[in-house]
Amino acid sequence: MVEPLYGSWEANIEHALSRRPIDVCHLRHEEAVVLGNLGIVRVLDPKGSSSLQEGDICMVMPFAERDRYGYAELIYAYDAPRTVGLLAKRTKIATDLLLPIPGNSAYSLPQWAAYARYFTAWDNWRVAHQCWSTQMPEQDPGEHLVFGWGGGVVLAELQLAKRAGFRVAMTAGSDGRLAELNRLGITAVDRRLFPHLALDPEHPPLDTEEMARYRASEKEFLRTIGALSDGAGAAIFVDNIGAPLYKATIKAMARQGVVTTVGWKHGMRTFHLRASECINRHLHVNTHVWRYDDCATIRDHQENTAWMPSIDPAAVYEFDKVGQLAADYSSGKVDSYFPLYSVNPL
Repeated sequence: MVEPLYGSWEANIEHALSRRPIDVCHLRHEEAVVLGNLGIVRVLDPKGSSSLQEGDICMVMPFAERDRYGYAELIYAYDAPRTVGLLAKRTKIATDLLLPIPGNSAYSLPQWAAYARYFTAWDNWRVAHQCWSTQMPEQDPGEHLVFGWGGGVVLAELQLAKRAGFRVAMTAGSDGRLAELNRLGITAVDRRLFPHLALDPEHPPLDTEEMARYRASEKEFLRTIGALSDGAGAAIFVDNIGAPLYKATIKAMARQGVVTTVGWKHGMRTFHLRASECINRHLHVNTHVWRYDDCATIRDHQENTAWMPSIDPAAVYEFDKVGQLAADYSSGKVDSYFPLYSVNPL
């Protein structure tokens, strides 16, 4: 038995609320589902666990079911039946899904509550970087660009890319987020410079004026990528948006480049010319969550290397304001890369 303290608002919650791309209630054969699969909890009753004690503060690992190699198959409080999430005053969680926060940590609980985006970024970057290195083993990363668009996962991943020596850049659409990128030493690209870049590949525009606006935005975007990469294109492109921007993503890629994603925000289906991808030796990386056996390793890496988010406590939504958080997140009004909500008092 645990009581949630802080929860992290994730895209999977928005997907569940909209019942797209899947209806989790229908999938789980349940009339109602309590969401919230990532956050910080306090142990109330360890039920005889030898590894946990009453009062321990833990992060929730979302591995309801995993394969024999430790990778997630069903996600706790999402598509896994009979799991109750953190949007509740109390809930029950399997002991092996609780990872204690380091004792005497230098970081606050709200900072730790954003862990999922960092854990996901660590896993995706490890795979994408290794894939790029297989084709470019002798290259100086400082001569190559890692570019991304998305949210907190991309931000965390670009911090790892920067530490690995790459040039790094990311789009943002608000003055606050642009300032945050600059503060972290990530080249900030204002996405408002190419406002018509989104394109639905399944329903392309028939209107010539609309298509002209798209081409103008695409031209400006590719010009920007060229300037950042000395004309080469992005060596690694972290694309967690999905279908609407995928055409531009592929055009912005360098030869021997890697396009990598851990999911999508809009549109699951993407389209590309297979022959062109082969000729350009583009590698496509798709990962999901992270490996269970790496949980403690990633946690310790965060603690030991200060790879942590900055969290404004005033921006954390109170439990009775979760409905407002859902509306703000859906409409793009949340300025933080790491939207959090509180449940029980500390």
